[in-house]
Amino acid sequence: MNATITLREYLEKGKTFVVPNYQRGYVWGKKRPKDDRDSVSYMLDSLLDSFRNNTEVFIQGVTVSETEEGIVLIDGQQRTTFFYLLLNWLDYKEPFRLEYAIRKQSNDFLSKIKEQDIEEDKDEEYQDIYFFKKTLRIVTDRLTPDIDREAFLKHVLDRVKFLYIDIPEEKATTVFTMMNGNKAEMQEEELIKAELLRLASLNDSFFARKEDKEKYAIEWDNNMLRSRYAREWDKWLQWWNRDEVRKLFKTENVMGLLIETYQRTVDEENKLSYARFKDKFLKEEKPIVAKKTFDGLRRMQKGFEDAFNNPITYNKVGAIIRVINDKDKFIDWYFGRERSSGDELDYYYRRAFLGMTHKEIVDKNEEVFIEKFDKMYEQLVNDDLYNKNPEAAFRLLLRLNIDEDNLQEEGKGREFDFSIWDRKDSCGRSLEHIYPKSKVMHEEEIDGKIVKRRGDGEIIEDKDIDDTFIWRESCVDGDVDASEHSIGNLVLLYKDDNSTFNNSSFEDKKGIFFKKYDAKHKDLFKSRHLLHTIYKFANSKWEGVEIAKNKRQTLEDFRHYYGK
Repeated sequence: MNATITLREYLEKGKTFVVPNYQRGYVWGKKRPKDDRDSVSYMLDSLLDSFRNNTEVFIQGVTVSETEEGIVLIDGQQRTTFFYLLLNWLDYKEPFRLEYAIRKQSNDFLSKIKEQDIEEDKDEEYQDIYFFKKTLRIVTDRLTPDIDREAFLKHVLDRVKFLYIDIPEEKATTVFTMMNGNKAEMQEEELIKAELLRLASLNDSFFARKEDKEKYAIEWDNNMLRSRYAREWDKWLQWWNRDEVRKLFKTENVMGLLIETYQRTVDEENKLSYARFKDKFLKEEKPIVAKKTFDGLRRMQKGFEDAFNNPITYNKVGAIIRVINDKDKFIDWYFGRERSSGDELDYYYRRAFLGMTHKEIVDKNEEVFIEKFDKMYEQLVNDDLYNKNPEAAFRLLLRLNIDEDNLQEEGKGREFDFSIWDRKDSCGRSLEHIYPKSKVMHEEEIDGKIVKRRGDGEIIEDKDIDDTFIWRESCVDGDVDASEHSIGNLVLLYKDDNSTFNNSSFEDKKGIFFKKYDAKHKDLFKSRHLLHTIYKFANSKWEGVEIAKNKRQTLEDFRHYYGK
């Protein structure tokens, strides 16, 4: 039946509204695309405007399937959930139940909604509950105490209208997939989920037409399997939506890298597509095919989680993703097949820092390796590294800091904080001169006249020179010459920490670096998690000889690291 009805008439159609297991969880409260408002605020603004002007509000249609269990929500569960929360806040007295087919925790929250603490909990384990609370907080904030609740409730019940569409139960999942495939906000991952669950829930009459009924019919219990898979999918979704997971893998996708990586195991197309996924993995509409696909996704998901939970793997994977140009190919190589060994990952990690491509690394191209090693070594030897090849310095120093973290906790490793590499603002990366470049001078000839110039480029007069200055010519250790701009005098630092140093002497920098700041300055010197940087500032003395010695040791370690 299709008809335009009011919200009151909608609620009178059934006492229980069911969110089926193929539906995504409740997410209203997130910011809308290209809009500063979230969907809850947008709907409340529309309701309040119509209330003030005594006008009707027409919202999108609701597609349902009327069953003995209740009204099954095929399209419109987000809106229905919103109105359930709003009506409870407005003390709506008529019996009205919202039930999630497989989410017990969500049902428990909704059944005792009046007793719930709705304060924000960033560690809330369940997505639905997080956004239930957020919706109720937004409602509380937007609906001022002076609003006539009774009048507003009546307005919402009688002036909110929408098209009500009832379809047969057996067509529900197919219609869900078809309808949502045309919606901009519907994610490809959600369509894939719906199709997998549809196949997993096929009844015995489907089996009867298939030759493998005898082998697999017993194994598959339709309802239990569907619920188990749906719960498992939701756990993956929740994991990929953790901030720390998204940051490590550099993804904003709803399901992170899981589904698109799985698709690329048999499809070179880079863009995730429901149609292509179905064609490659679910073309044969057999439950056994859906089961196999789920098993494959499960193994891949475990690989991502294992990498995240092991600090050394976490660090190496995170570094490779950031320094290699063809990130997707690395992801496919490492997570799209049987797990690579630790030695294979380490081999890849070391060569990625040299600027080798994915293909060059996996092909074990020794000719290119030698070429890239020689090029980077030549860059690191250059005493004007800071100005000529800063990226080489950045890469080396990043690796040195990560490698120190990998040695922590008795060799079990410590997770490296990649924010220094990812952020482009004041919290991003910079190269710091251990001995200030403005305190290093050298002589050069200009128009036949000998002048003294500082490392920052400024010409300096004799009268301005004091004992804090050193000569560039003093940066010597045996046969190794260095300068203030060489690798021997550079460390990795956050930009805002670098700015705090200004042109301070080494002793002053050291004092600032290790000073214990009060709560007011707690954000200063995030760089103290950079262990290689710490070790350099921990030196008792830092002048020309120390710069040259550090350059010598760094270059020797670099050669040894690559077996040279």
